[in-house]
Formats: sequence, structure tokens, C-alpha cells
Amino acid sequence: MNQADLVHLIDALEDRADGYLTLDAIEAAAGQPLDEAIKENLLLVDHRTHLNGTHVTVCRLNRRHPLVARLTAW
Repeated sequence: MNQADLVHLIDALEDRADGYLTLDAIEAAAGQPLDEAIKENLLLVDHRTHLNGTHVTVCRLNRRHPLVARLTAW
């Protein structure tokens, strides 16, 4: 999947999400690891801990990245 398709996919997922999206959920939807998108700052990640002690990585589009801004501008 190219970067533009990935941005559109994640933008659509974010629109439908009730809350934060996890990195695992986005990787499952994309069908590929997102290491490159994270390295290129297309995606921002945050490592969190649930109250029960389990760890989760939440992820979102970096709306200030030039490609993301161009593809998601209204």
C-alpha cells in the first residue's frame, strides 16, 4: 500500500473511531506493519498503560505532516 492510500485508510478509520485507535488495529486494517510510516512521521504513536496494567500503543495521523495535510485538507 502506498503512503497516500495508507493516509486515506487511517483518516477513514479515525473518522469512524469512538476513541483512540491502536497501532495493532491500524496495522490489521492496512495488512502491513507501519514501521516506515512511523519513521517518516506520518503517524504519531503514544505508549499507554490501561488501569489493569496491560500496555497498548495508540496511533494517529500526524496532521502537520505535509502529505497528510495535503491529502486530508477540506
